[in-house]
Amino acid sequence: MKTNETDIMLKKFFSDQKKEIDDIGFSRRVSQRLPEQKDRTWIVWVFALVGMTISLLLGIRSGLFQNLMAYITHIPINYLITGVFCFPLVGSAAYYFVQKKQYRLI
Repeated sequence: MKTNETDIMLKKFFSDQKKEIDDIGFSRRVSQRLPEQKDRTWIVWVFALVGMTISLLLGIRSGLFQNLMAYITHIPINYLITGVFCFPLVGSAAYYFVQKKQYRLI
């Protein structure tokens, strides 16, 4: 309760004390003088590709995929089907919470 009242009082104080400063085109002139930045998104894709390649090679070399397939073959089919059908539900819930951004962890 106390934090809500404090928040309201702070918002009211800052909205009452707000002063507008005339820009007179300063922001526009500064933004026109800024140098253009090069598109460096390719770096992310290169590192992602290198990381995925290393991970796949380590997984194949260590026998992880063979052990995983042997483990999956011993799981009852009902559990696998249930797990597969739960993915859209969990994904939809995660997408909903990310879009709303009104969730709390604690």
